[in-house]
Amino acid sequence: MIRIITAVILIGAWEIFGHYGNPLLVAVPSDVLAATYALAADGELFTATAQSMSSFAVGFTIAAVLGVIIGVAMGLNRTTEIVLDPYINALYSMPLIALVPLLMLWVGVGFLSKVVIVALFSIFPVIINTLSGVRNVEKSYLDIGKAFGAGRWMTFRRIIMPSAVPYIASGMRLAVSRGIIAMVIAEFLTSIAGLGGLIINYTNQFETAKAFVPVFLLAIIGNILTFAVKWLEERLGSWR
Repeated sequence: MIRIITAVILIGAWEIFGHYGNPLLVAVPSDVLAATYALAADGELFTATAQSMSSFAVGFTIAAVLGVIIGVAMGLNRTTEIVLDPYINALYSMPLIALVPLLMLWVGVGFLSKVVIVALFSIFPVIINTLSGVRNVEKSYLDIGKAFGAGRWMTFRRIIMPSAVPYIASGMRLAVSRGIIAMVIAEFLTSIAGLGGLIINYTNQFETAKAFVPVFLLAIIGNILTFAVKWLEERLGSWR
């Protein structure tokens, strides 16, 4: 109820005070709603969403799978961590958007470039959080497993990975937000298509209401994906 009331207050204030602004720069919620219907009616919104989410889905899946594998390998093997840790920290801390022009030269400006950019932006939170999860398993769990004769594979499968699930899920939630940002950046810079393309095109045409539609849709998609990760975490971590 608090969230609903807050949303109503914010949208109402925006609707009231938005009329005092320049209509070329500020669109009120009623205009955005009408623009949403117009874009949905001609199918443009659905086409753009499909284009964006296809590249996001492939890139995020690659980042999630590789991120967990690399994080687990670093957590279980000290030598692997020593080799990879400096490069992962360097890439995670640097502004990856600086690499986008180079990626455009290497892989082009189509679907593949968007997938690579999404995967590159998303993978590092997964790696780092997976590594932390594997390294921070409670020692008492490991001692109990050892006392009951658990081998290395059973210890990994039944103790280490279940204990690391909350850390991995936190990494996935961070990866979702970074992946959506990467998807929009890729569509801005590589191929003016998808939801990012709608924002660019309608902003250039000063159709502010239509430019707001993909912005809000991206926010909704981000919330849905974050909720899905939380739900998956609760399912996998129900043993707690």
